[in-house]
Amino acid sequence: MSAAKGKPDITDLEPLLCDTMNMLDVLVSMMDRMGLTSKPAGSNHVLTQGEGDQLFFVACTAESMSEKARQAYYEALGWDASC
Repeated sequence: MSAAKGKPDITDLEPLLCDTMNMLDVLVSMMDRMGLTSKPAGSNHVLTQGEGDQLFFVACTAESMSEKARQAYYEALGWDASC
């Protein structure tokens, strides 16, 4: 973190970006195991309540982590991250 400015340096973002990519990998792996990435077009797939809850939790966590990474990136560059 840049001591003079009190904001993250661009090089401080690596752990956050790696964690975000790992969470997205977990999400895609779950979708693979549930058969959601290879289903034929026009077909439906029914999830159990537990599968739906797990998938929703991981998707929300991945979204939250990617939003934090985006905010930190813009902050490190000195840009307005409100948009």
